[in-house]
Amino acid sequence: MKRFLLLSFLFSSLAFGSKAQSLGCVENSVINMSQFCPAVVDSVWGCDGNCYLNPCEALFHSGVTHFTHDQCLASQQCHADFTYSDFGGVANFIDSSFGSGVGTVSYVYEFGDGDTSHNGNPSHTYATAGYYLVCLTISDPVCTSTSCRYILAPGGGPCTPMFTASTYCGLTTFTDLSTPANYSFADWDFGDLSTTTAPPGNITHQYDTAGTYLVIFTMHDTINNCTTGYSATITVTLPEVSAGFTYTSTGLPDNIVTFANTSTGAETYNWDFGDGATDSVENPTHDYAANCNYTVVLTAFDSAGCTSIITAQIDACNTGIPTYSSVLNSLSVYPNPAKENINVVLNSRMASDVVLTVKDVTGRNVVESTPIHINAGKNNYNLKLPALSAGVYMIHISDDYGMMNTRVLIK
Repeated sequence: MKRFLLLSFLFSSLAFGSKAQSLGCVENSVINMSQFCPAVVDSVWGCDGNCYLNPCEALFHSGVTHFTHDQCLASQQCHADFTYSDFGGVANFIDSSFGSGVGTVSYVYEFGDGDTSHNGNPSHTYATAGYYLVCLTISDPVCTSTSCRYILAPGGGPCTPMFTASTYCGLTTFTDLSTPANYSFADWDFGDLSTTTAPPGNITHQYDTAGTYLVIFTMHDTINNCTTGYSATITVTLPEVSAGFTYTSTGLPDNIVTFANTSTGAETYNWDFGDGATDSVENPTHDYAANCNYTVVLTAFDSAGCTSIITAQIDACNTGIPTYSSVLNSLSVYPNPAKENINVVLNSRMASDVVLTVKDVTGRNVVESTPIHINAGKNNYNLKLPALSAGVYMIHISDDYGMMNTRVLIK
């Protein structure tokens, strides 16, 4: 009875909530916790991958991705679970459950449209495209477990949605292979609580966190009068490379500067010393001429070819303690490409005041300098952009030690 209370409440809440939340993590803003939490004692799986006996706690900490009827924080003798994909209008369910190891495991799928199956990895054709609550119950001589999740089921007819995905350095490109190619528009749910509506064709999405995501693509065709979806699981690996360096100088008259590479996750390097000379060693020493001030650029590459770039002003005439090129360990932005809003992620080695500026390819400031106070560790700053022409722009962060830049594409 408790499970049906939970399922009924979630179904009624999600049916009128946002599609992103019904397909991915259910956050506490979707559910009236004062009504929901005290009535349910079944365990739930949180969006952080942990199991919670108390759904209130899961909602408060991380949100709920799906829910179970077994006590998953207890002995976990068995656990029902499945993944889902669709192709050509047929929904495919893949068992990922585990039993107690005693006897034979039996399966019962409830597809949400009245049909059931006792196959561990069934396929099912839905008569109508839409959202369905699918439940899998497994049983063996020792234990029984039920897991349920929402799916977007494909429909038949003249529309066949399809995409492939490829990820490079955190930016994922989705290639639209749907037919007909000139359908009306598409809804994309990227599985990280981000959604968008777009015209037919390829699309890119920047993921902020590495992980596995269920991507839901729904095509709408007013000419053929069909709306149907395709989903697939993708794995995103973000680059770990972060460029950085410090330096010391012998000072006048020699101006010999020794660079100490502080990059992480890098395998190869490219140094531009600012006087026309370059090098690819990890910790170079460079003999500058009579001048003192130069702009040094270090590009660090990881094994996949992903890059991190740091640009810093140095004073070759100064001696003394090692000079840091910036308080930042790394600087990144997402989404990239962007339109109006971008998130700037600053990973700092200490608390500091920094200045953020956006420049165009000519070096002109298109967003005036904005002072920001950051703490040690990871900092997120949301930047609202003015109306800009499409092209490449530079996010420029400066502090008392130096500066760091990264590029963003405005579309």
